[in-house]
Parts: sequence; structure tokens; C-alpha cells
Amino acid sequence: MKFKQFQFLKQEAIKKLILLDTEHSSFVPKSASEVIASDAVMLAYIGDAVYSMYIRQRVVEMSISKVQVLHTLVTEFICAKSQSKAFEQLESILTEDEQTIARRARNSNVNVPKSSSVREYRNSTAFEAVLGFLYESGQQDRLNELMQEAYSITLRGLSHG
Repeated sequence: MKFKQFQFLKQEAIKKLILLDTEHSSFVPKSASEVIASDAVMLAYIGDAVYSMYIRQRVVEMSISKVQVLHTLVTEFICAKSQSKAFEQLESILTEDEQTIARRARNSNVNVPKSSSVREYRNSTAFEAVLGFLYESGQQDRLNELMQEAYSITLRGLSHG
């Protein structure tokens, strides 16, 4: 994307944010069918933030005051490799809607960073999209269940590696 195009899109986004801010809208969950129609990459963007916050809250509970240690632990939980491993173990228990979102996210056109393989990155994107779907559709119990399972899977992997 060229710089001028980026600047234009950024300014348009700011205008939309100002409009939303003046409406004082708060988060209201959408129906599952509405969320399924959403862009899978945007759901992954939301899911990434939700899972990162969940992991940060869990890690902070340990009362470690060294931010570098906290950051290193969080990074190991939220990296594409860890999320991919968790997703592979969770995939068989996903609902039909969750599988639909995961499939769309896995097949989306994303730029894969050099820090992970294509498979790991696509799986992690699918995982995050499922979390984003659950968050956006207000399925908090299911969201917590999958995040807890992913956390446990990753923790077992870290303790054996």
C-alpha cells in the first residue's frame, strides 16, 4: 500500500471513529449469523486481542513484577506456533459455526511472517478468528472454555520443552 493511500484510509478511519464516539455506542453482541458474515481476518484481529488479554491476565496473577519475564511468557503463549498447536488439538471439538469461521480464516489471504511456517500462521489465524467470532457473538462461556483449553495445552507444551 502506498503512503498516500495509507494516509487517506487512516483519515477516513478517524472520521468514522469520531462519528461512533459521538453516538456513545457501547459493545453489543451480534447474532451468530451476523458475525459469520463478517470478514474472517477482522475476527482474527479481535480474537488476537481477546486471547492476548486473557493470557496477560493469567500471567499477571503470578505476581511477578519483572515486565521482561511477563512479556516473554505472554509471547510464548500467543505466538503462532503455540496457537497452531492448541488449534490442532481443539479443532475436533469446534461447532459447525466455529469450523466455518476457522476454514474461512485459514484460507484468507494473509502475509505470513518469517517467524512461523505458513501452516502455523494459517492455523493461528483460524484460532484467533474463532475467538473473535465467540467474542463478537457474546458467547462468553464458550470463549472462556476454548481459551482455557488453549492455555492448558500451551502450558503443557512449555513445561515439556
